[in-house]
Amino acid sequence: MAKYNIEELAEKLERCKNVNFDDVKLEDVDELTSIKIDRRKPSNERILDFLIPIKLQKIV
Repeated sequence: MAKYNIEELAEKLERCKNVNFDDVKLEDVDELTSIKIDRRKPSNERILDFLIPIKLQKIV
């Protein structure tokens, strides 16, 4: 799992904890169907593969 920047992902998740959903604009949210996940990977890697491409910085 060396290819993942765990500190950066932890920071993204921490910022998201404080997001008020009323402040989120629909156009700032990724279309989930465009995110591809390899089902052959272990579950923790699939979660990381989902978190990496999403645009959390626009939301928070």
